[in-house]
Amino acid sequence: FFCFFRYNYEKPTPIQAQALPIILSGRNMIGIAKTGSGKTLAFLLPMFRHIKDQPPLEGDDGPIAIIMTPTRELALQTTKECKKFAKLFNIRCVAVYGGTGISEQIAELKRGAEIIVCTPGRMIDMLAANGGKVTNVRRVTYVVVDEADRMFDMGFEPQVTKILDSIRPDRQTVMFSATFPKQMEALARKTLYKPIEVTVGGRSIVCKDVIQNVLILDDDQKYLKLLELLGIYQPQGSVIVFVDKQEHCDELMKNLLRNSYPCMSLHGGIDQYDRDSTIVDFKSGDMPLMIATSVAARGLDVKDLILVVNYDCPNHYEDYVHRCGRTGRAGNIGYAYTFLTPAQERYAGDIIRALETSNTPIPEELNLLWDGYVKKMEAMGKKVKTGGGFSGHGYKFDSSETQLKDEQKKMQKVVMGLGDSDEDEESQDIDQQIQSLFKSKKSIKAKGDAPVLPNAPTTQNDEASGVTTVNDTASKLELAKKAAARLTFTKSETRDSIQEATTSLFQRGGTLNPTVSSRIVAQQRAGELNQKLNYQKPEEEIQVTEDAFKIFEEELEINDFPQNARWKVTSKETLAHICDYADVGMSVRGQYYPNNKEVAPGDRKLYLQIESLTERGLQLAKAEVARLIKEEMMKMQNPALQLVNRGRYKVV
Repeated sequence: FFCFFRYNYEKPTPIQAQALPIILSGRNMIGIAKTGSGKTLAFLLPMFRHIKDQPPLEGDDGPIAIIMTPTRELALQTTKECKKFAKLFNIRCVAVYGGTGISEQIAELKRGAEIIVCTPGRMIDMLAANGGKVTNVRRVTYVVVDEADRMFDMGFEPQVTKILDSIRPDRQTVMFSATFPKQMEALARKTLYKPIEVTVGGRSIVCKDVIQNVLILDDDQKYLKLLELLGIYQPQGSVIVFVDKQEHCDELMKNLLRNSYPCMSLHGGIDQYDRDSTIVDFKSGDMPLMIATSVAARGLDVKDLILVVNYDCPNHYEDYVHRCGRTGRAGNIGYAYTFLTPAQERYAGDIIRALETSNTPIPEELNLLWDGYVKKMEAMGKKVKTGGGFSGHGYKFDSSETQLKDEQKKMQKVVMGLGDSDEDEESQDIDQQIQSLFKSKKSIKAKGDAPVLPNAPTTQNDEASGVTTVNDTASKLELAKKAAARLTFTKSETRDSIQEATTSLFQRGGTLNPTVSSRIVAQQRAGELNQKLNYQKPEEEIQVTEDAFKIFEEELEINDFPQNARWKVTSKETLAHICDYADVGMSVRGQYYPNNKEVAPGDRKLYLQIESLTERGLQLAKAEVARLIKEEMMKMQNPALQLVNRGRYKVV
């Protein structure tokens, strides 16, 4: 308790009063509260209790708790707050973030730490460094995602998901933020199991301790108004001026230095060491004025910060809430001024919404600016709406892309045989053209013998007379194979039945299995009836056995098909696909000859050779080749579909 009184923590804030019992009970939680409400302490205190209940770290153990933040500055600030209490419990805390040398951070991690405060990208680097020997997440059971909406919005979702997926599933996960748009909430709920949602003071609203002002100015008036505000408020405390771009940040800093206002800039293009020193000087009050981009809008806690100036109007609602939230923290009164130019009228709706939710009077000029913008958009036939999130509308097709997509659907219907009557006629014409160009040649090859032509005279065996009408060698060979197949088929049935009966007899200790014995009796009875009726099994029943002696072959000539169709069916991927699909062997033979060139003696035009052990496999392979060629020819007939295969870039 001495530490609480030392840092003036007299009583818990509303978010702390609600969050502490939930987190201490071990439940997952989503905490939504205004900026400056004490969210950091709400997840730190249960974390210390959680860590002290775990066995101490040993050897190569990794951390027990991980805190993920979207920015480096917030990671350093959270680490500083954590160390205030961690030293009382003999708990070590390490900050892991990018922009600095990795060797020092690796050395600290190897010494062991129960808590890691990190940015997601550098944390993944640490987990993968040195073959995973630097640190690991095997013992992590407590995870905090601070400023969760910004974490997902800044593109950290894949990294955060990757880290969470590598941590044990029975972990406790806590997410905190001042705003929580519905799109971000859906992503957060995927990673949390049955979370309890705590909302204090409403979702995404500016704190009531911030006095908001909106001024509509021209671009050349903004700088003079800024100088006026600095003259009024800077003697009372620190000031942050927010701009939209790094170039504007540096340019405004130079102008203020010329007018004898000492200041520093903070944005993503500055080296990490300079960013750290800027934050330290600004927090300590050595440099009371800072020009920054939205990189400083999240989680930055500066005492005696009296004024926030949105020199460039934020382009979405959540950014406005977080910028204004840098002041008016911990019960202090703060001021926020937003400069809005007539050209930025599309942002007026979000500003009006922020003022309404915080019960702040809306200037008449702002209402007129927004009403004029809405009328102008309605005259152009466009609908205007304001809402949370980060202005994402999803992917939309333009007219050319919509037409292309429709043509693709039509082509797929035609290829699958689901087209309309006109398309069916076109499809039938292409099918006839493909079959005529194939010039298919079929043959059947005997295993271990010369190929047998399909139009060879068939042999017939008249068992009643015992006379054969064919005397050639091939016919005798066929007769011998059929007789052997029939004999093998019959013997195999008898042998299998006897073997099954014997196995059943020995396994049951001298008694036959009822199902086996009944089947044997049935087979014997059927054999007796066949002998009395002089019944012979039809040829189809032993066709499978006879086919074991054959290899089916077919040659499909593809020389005269268009170039795209030839490329498609002769590519390695296509050949591998057809071989797996139809269980056949395929190879490309011959050579391509244009129509005006004669075929060389002993050579052949380009063709596909297909081999299969079954005639069914041959049919499947041929049908798939025809389908692929048909698809390519349909594309050629429709120029719009040829855009599908074009790359985005080209080499000039």
